[in-house]
This record gives sequence, structure tokens and C-alpha cells, in this order.
Amino acid sequence: MRVGHWPHVFGGVVLVWCLVMAAAALQAARVRPHDPMGEQDATFRAFAIYLPPSGTIGYLQPYNGWNEASVRTHYAAQYSLAPRVILEGEAHEFLIVANGADQPNGEPRLAGFIAVVTLPEGHRLFRRFP
Repeated sequence: MRVGHWPHVFGGVVLVWCLVMAAAALQAARVRPHDPMGEQDATFRAFAIYLPPSGTIGYLQPYNGWNEASVRTHYAAQYSLAPRVILEGEAHEFLIVANGADQPNGEPRLAGFIAVVTLPEGHRLFRRFP
């Protein structure tokens, strides 16, 4: 083979390698389970218009304890509402209550709060009543 053909051969090899890698990435993306974090991020952003631009916001701990789903939801709220800091507890002016976090038969931890907004996904925002 002449020296002048090596760039064409090398370019062909690189092209084939790129196509194989693109096909592998596409296949990996198709079999990967759905990650709801992007949807949760968009959901919690709806609270931003009701909140101050910075500061701390309370987050009601799930009444039945933390699990993987509730931790992901808490992280999504923190990520979506930054630079605000989302802290567990009811000692703040605003309180986020994720869907399913409060007790089904009434939640005593919400005493002193009034509802500000409920999102279609069931997450609610409360404000301390003066």
C-alpha cells in the first residue's frame, strides 16, 4: 500500500469506530430505566414564584421515615429551588410538604401553617401563619 493511502484508511477506521460507539450509546440509553429527577426538578420550580429569592425553606420529613424515593424528592426540591436551602423541619416561614409525606388522617406538624399552593403532582407549599 502506498503512503498516500494511509490517511484514507485511518479516516475510514475512525469513522467506523465512531458509528459503533454511537450505536452502543444509543442501545445503552434505550435500556436504561427512566429517571424521574428531571420531571421532579420541573415540578418543584413551580414553587419558586411563591418563595423569597434566597434563604432557608423547611421540608416536612415523611411521617413513615425516609426511603429512596423520598430522599430523591428532597434532593430534587433542593436542586430546583437553589440558591434557597431546603432544610428538614418546620422551623421556617415556608414549608414544603411532598406528596405522601404527611399523615393521611391529619398532620399535627402543619399546625400554624396555611396552604399556599398545591401542585398537580400533590406536592404542597405552606407558609407559617402569623
